[in-house]
Parts: sequence; structure tokens; C-alpha cells
Amino acid sequence: MFAGLMAISMLAGAETGSVHSITLKAVALDSGQLAYQMVKHKIKSPSGKVEDITKRYSQEASIPGPAIVMTEGDKAEVTLEHGIKGSNDPVSIHVHGVHYKIDSDGTMKILNHVNDQAAFPGKPYTYKWTAAAGTAGAWPYHDHTFGNPMLGAEDKGLYGTLIINPKSGKVPALIDGKVQNVAIKDIKREFILWMNETTFWGMEVNNIVNRQVPLWTNPTLGARENDLVRFHVIGIGTGFHTFHLHAHRWIQPGTTHIVDTFNIGPIQRESFVVKAGEGVGPGMWHYHCHVLQHMQSGMMGAFKVFESAPN
Repeated sequence: MFAGLMAISMLAGAETGSVHSITLKAVALDSGQLAYQMVKHKIKSPSGKVEDITKRYSQEASIPGPAIVMTEGDKAEVTLEHGIKGSNDPVSIHVHGVHYKIDSDGTMKILNHVNDQAAFPGKPYTYKWTAAAGTAGAWPYHDHTFGNPMLGAEDKGLYGTLIINPKSGKVPALIDGKVQNVAIKDIKREFILWMNETTFWGMEVNNIVNRQVPLWTNPTLGARENDLVRFHVIGIGTGFHTFHLHAHRWIQPGTTHIVDTFNIGPIQRESFVVKAGEGVGPGMWHYHCHVLQHMQSGMMGAFKVFESAPN
């Protein structure tokens, strides 16, 4: 019996993931919008090795905010600092998808009946997240306290993306006409597109050079022909959208249905992998919201597929 308990204990230890120590700051941009900025991100592996990956992020605040990447089994302690000059309003982080206790909900005591879970000037607040089994996907995080009536400032730019990769290290994709599992380590670039009213707001996670690049509004995306690229499309605001990427197809998450368009409402999200230019080659491929009024208002961009690099 003792041996059995030891085996279970060892198995549980083997499944323990990394621990992320993250500090974000909420700041005001010159435009008057608000944004999150990465201050620090360190990762402690199960073996105890600590890696500082802060330099992977932009040094400036951005909309959307920094894309935090974790793996099922990981845990995170996320500290938020208040850096919005001229404001004493509380600011917070409310995250979707992962597990957390009530004191990490990112709301005020008037809603959660426990405590104010927000940062104030000179008084940071720390949240604890667990990327438990079954939480894989791209999830929103956003403010839930700023302003009056202290419900949040998503509309001002306080939102970002949490990507939880599956512990298996693989995701399903339509490649060369077949549904197959691809290794996440083989995905060259990830493009995060937030559909906000009549504008796309973008962030690139470049896995080739391990850097994040804020793309701002209605960006032109780029990849080499035949590169594996993962898109994360998320809705925010009040609008309902229809995302369409020209000349590419993918599988609807959780199914084997082949699609090239899907609907997105506020805080809905879909992730998919494509092989850039598969079957169509290089080109400046259009992406846009297929709601006509949104498209007429400029809600569009381009996915530029370059010729594949010579061998």
C-alpha cells in the first residue's frame, strides 16, 4: 500500500507544471486610452530552474495587452500595478478560462462579497491562476473595476490574451487536406486579432525569434508560404461579427468541419491553425468582418504570404 501511495505521489509530482511570476501595469496612453504593460515575467520550472522572459514582450503598453502563454498544469501569480496618472479609480484583471479562488476574481467587494480585488495607486494586487487540465485555449483577461459604476474599462483598451497550450503539445489542424495533430513547437507565428466594434486590434507572438509585437489596428500579417500559423480571434465590445480569411480553410474547433468563416460575439473566441498559402501560394490575402457595415467602416486587414525561403 505504501508503495502504491508513493507511486501516486511521484505521478502527481511529475504532472506539476511551471510557476509563472508576472507583473503587469495598467497605464494611460497619450491617446487617452488605457492599456496593460508587461513589467516582469519569470518562469520557474518543476526542476527549480528560473527563466526571465520579460524581454520577449514589448517594452511599451499596448492594445491588446501582453499575450501570456502557459501550458496545462502551470500556475501563475499575476501582480497588477496601478500606473494610470491622475486617477485613483481601482483597476483589476479578471481572467476567463483558468481556475482561481474567489479572491482572484478581479471584482469589487460590492460584487464578490469578499474584498476589493483591484490595484490602487501605490497598492498592487496579486491574482493566482491555475491552468488546470481542460483549460487549453485562448482566453480573454480584462479590467472589471475601473470607472463608474466600477464594472471595467474594456472599452478603453484594458484587455489582453491568455493562451493555454495543451499538455500534449499538439493541436488539431487541417494540413494538406487532412485533419492531423501538429506540434505547437512547429507553429512559426501566432496572430491574435480582437474584433472590437469596427476595428481589429492585433498582437503577434513570433515563435521564430521569441518576441511579441503589438500590431495595433487593422494590421497586415505576414508569414512564409508553408509556415504553420495559428490565429486566435476574440470578440469584445458590443458588436457581433463574422470573421473571414480569404483562400484559407481550417477545422472548426472540436469538430472535423472545414470552414473559412465563423461568428464572433463579445468575449467569444476561436483558435485555428493554417498552413500559409496552402493550395493557393503567395499573395496578399484579405481578412475582414463579413458584416457589411463593419467592412464598410474599415474592419479589414491583409495576410501577406511570402514565397517560401529557398533551401
